[in-house]
Amino acid sequence: MNRHSPQNRLADEHSLYLRQHASNPIHWRVWDDETLNDARSQDKPIFLSIGYASCHWCHVMEEQVFEKHDVASFMNEHFISIKVDREERPDLDATYMQSVLRMTGRGGWPLSVFLTPDLKPFFGGTYFPPDVFIELARRILDVFRNHREELNDQAERWTEAIEQGFDKLVSHPFDARLLDDGAKEAEGSFDPHWGGFRASMKFPTPVRWRFILRRYRKTGAQPLAQMVRKTLDAIAAGGIRDHLAGGFHRYSVDERWQVPHFEKMLYDNAQLASLYLEAGAVFDHPPFFEITRETLDFLMREMQGKEGAFYASFDADSDGTEGAYYVWSLDELLSIAGPRDGSLLASLFGVTENGTFEGANVLWRNTPIARVARDHGVDEKDVLDCFSRWRKALLSHRNQRKAPRLDRKLVTAWNGLAIQAFARAASVLDDPTYLMAAERAANHLWNHHRQSDGTIVRASTDGIVGHSGILDDYAAMAVAFLDLHQASNDIEYVLRAQSIVQFVLDRFSRSEGGFFLTSSDQTAPLGRRFEPFDSVEPSGNSMMLEAMVRLAMLTGEQRLVERTRASLEAMTSVMERAGLEMAGWLDVAQLYLGPCYEIVLAGEKGDEQLRSLERKVRKTAASHLSLMVVGADGAEQSTAQLIPFTAGKTARDGVSTGYVCTFGSCHAPTTSHSELHTQMMVGWQR
Repeated sequence: MNRHSPQNRLADEHSLYLRQHASNPIHWRVWDDETLNDARSQDKPIFLSIGYASCHWCHVMEEQVFEKHDVASFMNEHFISIKVDREERPDLDATYMQSVLRMTGRGGWPLSVFLTPDLKPFFGGTYFPPDVFIELARRILDVFRNHREELNDQAERWTEAIEQGFDKLVSHPFDARLLDDGAKEAEGSFDPHWGGFRASMKFPTPVRWRFILRRYRKTGAQPLAQMVRKTLDAIAAGGIRDHLAGGFHRYSVDERWQVPHFEKMLYDNAQLASLYLEAGAVFDHPPFFEITRETLDFLMREMQGKEGAFYASFDADSDGTEGAYYVWSLDELLSIAGPRDGSLLASLFGVTENGTFEGANVLWRNTPIARVARDHGVDEKDVLDCFSRWRKALLSHRNQRKAPRLDRKLVTAWNGLAIQAFARAASVLDDPTYLMAAERAANHLWNHHRQSDGTIVRASTDGIVGHSGILDDYAAMAVAFLDLHQASNDIEYVLRAQSIVQFVLDRFSRSEGGFFLTSSDQTAPLGRRFEPFDSVEPSGNSMMLEAMVRLAMLTGEQRLVERTRASLEAMTSVMERAGLEMAGWLDVAQLYLGPCYEIVLAGEKGDEQLRSLERKVRKTAASHLSLMVVGADGAEQSTAQLIPFTAGKTARDGVSTGYVCTFGSCHAPTTSHSELHTQMMVGWQR
């Protein structure tokens, strides 16, 4: 029996989120020309609902509102109802989220917006309970019919309000004090007890912590190091981390990182893997490397498709209950591990009879291992051995539960972040498994998400590609290919990054500096948007500027340096006000100010001295270094043409040799590990 309403048009969509709503009695339609023309010709208001497949509150609103026949009957008669997957259409999400933020001061998903037939927003919010929603819809219909002029005026005001005014900015020379201001802002909002930034709910915000970590690398300021370590230790111990299978949930609903919002997003896990990797290198702290490995292994095991690319997310819910897959009772631990070991595990992970989340327990490690060991009369090693001994059994038991749904959408930008993480880990940890994973994903996207004219698509599902990509998709892949080059020494990846950057310069550029969210040949309902702010993901703008600086370090293209400078100067006044909301820009600005170094290592392939020098460079995980490895007799002609600083660099007297340069000006060649390190860290503390 076909459960789908004959006028609900979502059943044949490839998006999991849209298909989840295909059986709703509401006559959902997709955002396309036919739908928008119908709204205009029928002169009906539009109800726009935006969400994503792993969103808990999206599921709640579907069950409580969209599956109700009285709601559906009213909406079907009087409104054009449109469903949008925010992961497929982040351009629409960004536009209408901004309108709701202006209207209400808050945003989130599900995003619920009412539009005029010409797509201008006049009322919006997020989740609405059923009684509120139906009354709201009735009032909106009354205003639309009987007070149309006032409604149109209001829609016009809200549309004008979301026009950002970035074109009116005046450029100023970038002031390096903004970097210190960003660090001071972090110190002022830091939670010294629980780590992270003071808030009742906590997001990992890896873009911000990466900037703070790199600011420490530059300045050596110990308070910054202490904040980073405290935060990463707290996240690693918290319930936001999956202590059994690896990976991280989306955010914590409390200040202690204890109880998470249970989605697992690709972009969070990719960025956190990169952050723990770099922090492990900076602090010479192997436990952070282990967290990186655990996270990447989780991604390969549970989120990598057979084609090599990575899926979007795991749902927060299973069997209709949030977090049910991940939580535990005390009786479960005791029955699996026995009274002695079960009691030890309960103490280690804070499991009690009363529970910490709706009568059950999220595993978290807030109690120091030394105290757990003392309370149970055992050694600390015994505590860790106990967990190692029972981890597989606990996982096996958990795997018998109904698992959260996996959204098999391949999002280009998020895969770019994952490729970056795997390529960096391959380089720092000297692990070819991670390089292979990065290359498989990158090659699939290059071959299947990139069209013949250079256009990159946003996402695909089951091999079916969707809409054109946004700036983030291009920028994340450009950085990913540069990271792949650093990990593999294959100049093909530089050529790929170069082609993406040129495409963006041609199609996305703003004359005032920076880049639009959409290309010049994409349709934008309320005009092309400029999205400079970094949030849970780095902005497309900050990633593209990073790609340009790093590409210029390799190829010597001064036009890319000048374009970066112009963009930073155009946004200086915004950075002064936004602070850490533009942490990605601050990070790029620090890289731009440098000093940055190009390193050439020349030697015979397989030579142990060459490998040793190479490991010396790679294990720093430093963003201000660009590495090229060439033969003992120097670089091939094609390499030297693309990457000029490799020209003329050879092994001295048959011994593998290192050259440290900055835009063509080089230190004396060296065969010494310590001297190489000294040269490449001039101007940096760590």
